[in-house]
Amino acid sequence: TTYNSENFINKAIKSIFKQKFKNFQLIIVDDGSTDNTLKIIKNLKIKKKYKFKILNLPHSGSPARSRNVGIKKSRGKYICFLDCDDTFHKNKLDCLYKLIKINNSDVFYHNVYLKHEKKNLYCKIISEKTPFEDLIFNGNKICLSSSCIKKNFLLKKKIKFNEKKNFFSVEDYDFWLQIANNQGRFFLITKILGTINNNEFSISKKRIVHFLNTISLLKNYEKFFKKKKFKITLRKFRIITSFVKIAIFEKNLNFLFFIFKFLIKLRFIK
Repeated sequence: TTYNSENFINKAIKSIFKQKFKNFQLIIVDDGSTDNTLKIIKNLKIKKKYKFKILNLPHSGSPARSRNVGIKKSRGKYICFLDCDDTFHKNKLDCLYKLIKINNSDVFYHNVYLKHEKKNLYCKIISEKTPFEDLIFNGNKICLSSSCIKKNFLLKKKIKFNEKKNFFSVEDYDFWLQIANNQGRFFLITKILGTINNNEFSISKKRIVHFLNTISLLKNYEKFFKKKKFKITLRKFRIITSFVKIAIFEKNLNFLFFIFKFLIKLRFIK
């Protein structure tokens, strides 16, 4: 999925065509870019043997919509997601193909290299017995660009990315929660198979929206945990604490003030 990504799209696409495993379909879903993104894509010398499709949508500002369109148009049995500023390592698809043949999980995800922080991110294993609770109480453990999902599972369970505004920037977290709540099986690949680059234009950089929508997401799932209200409240408190730390670290006084007002409104502070 892409929008105004002229600085990153070339590297992202080339990382796919450098894959050892060649039997894939590449779908680029552009959300109405106004820069040179589409021009760069069309100027790429892509060999005819590759299954390659460009879908240019009217701008909506919703990555969820772009991903849903990509899923619908895909022909493969498994779907890998790649955000426009991230890249695959050349052995990623080959590693997945070999693993899929011997492992019947619904979602595969792997460790990644964080380019913006110059360090590796080692993801955590999601509980086999209680994946839904694990994701609710311990947070999102999957980078979208590191994931591979069985398409038939999504179709059977009627799972897609939530396109509502209050899920913006947390639609991937909600996606995993939907899968977990439908008894989806997750498998962590401990290898580093991709690079994530949270640049200055990344959605998660819009702190206030991300903060509000993370809280909103938890509220949406509270009905499943009526007997565990304390744990839900504790999870919200952890989210608030983490965002306060970010605001302090970034010396973002406007964001700190916003959080303070938000806490008063929620009566966390009397």
